[in-house]
Amino acid sequence: MLDVKAIPANVERASRIDWGVPIDAYLTEAARVGDRVTATLFLDFAGVIGNGETVVTPPLRKITSRGDLQLVQSACGHDHYIIVSECG
Repeated sequence: MLDVKAIPANVERASRIDWGVPIDAYLTEAARVGDRVTATLFLDFAGVIGNGETVVTPPLRKITSRGDLQLVQSACGHDHYIIVSECG
């Protein structure tokens, strides 16, 4: 597990943006698998998943983009994530 000092600069930058909704986590190195994403997670709002851990999200839909950042929402509507970077 990575410590707070190891949070990537692009995640820090994304976390300073007001997205208008609470952000549950920031995802890097995201790879789409159907309507889900596997990624490295940072800044888990719930504090359950450690920085740098690999996750698979529930089904997601894109809400908006700001530059290379994407705000996505779980299909159930309860969770919001920022995709900071994608593989490929």
